[in-house]
Amino acid sequence: MSEEVSELEERDAAEEPRRGKRFEHPNLIEPPPAALQAPVDWAALFGRPAPLLIEIGCGGGRTVIGLAQQHPELNCIGCERAGEYFSLLRERATKRALPNLKVTRTDASVLLAKFLPDGIVREYHIYFPDPWPKKKHHKRRLLTGSFCSQLRRTLEPAGTLYFATDHKEYFDEILPRMQAVFAVEPLAGPWPDAPEGRTNFEVKYIKQGRPIYRLIARQK
Repeated sequence: MSEEVSELEERDAAEEPRRGKRFEHPNLIEPPPAALQAPVDWAALFGRPAPLLIEIGCGGGRTVIGLAQQHPELNCIGCERAGEYFSLLRERATKRALPNLKVTRTDASVLLAKFLPDGIVREYHIYFPDPWPKKKHHKRRLLTGSFCSQLRRTLEPAGTLYFATDHKEYFDEILPRMQAVFAVEPLAGPWPDAPEGRTNFEVKYIKQGRPIYRLIARQK
């Protein structure tokens, strides 16, 4: 296991006593070590076998909830680390009670490295991850070389990864990492199926005229 994952698990353990009362409902996947035990039987957790769709950093859940509604044939997971956003995500997931949607506050690096078997994910969606623009904070960026390798390992042979950011320097850093492990198609314009934007950030930035950098990645 990587040092990055080990540090994240230690941080989770330190934070656990401060998270307070648990909220039990069928859409919630508790962060490790409380509920997720490797390897995860995802078919048992969802109550059916189906490919996974995962949105990483899903904020309040607009996109992942919409995707779960559009794709009832997929088991969908919304992964959000930030507590304020996760509270909203959990509330919205509870209200809609979609049987194919579960949400978790598990760190994405831990989720991929420990709990996802090879080739289980049909779609990844990663939109506007924190670019940590200061150079001293670049080490906190999500899409490291090792994380991209985990994305490739867990993606189905015919699976797809969708990515967008408004931060050109971060996109320029990520692009060669993605190209090293995926067949990558940068998009010059909006998503064909969602020209108005898929996330709240994207909708807002399109209205503001800000440039957005998108790509679609598939297994080579």
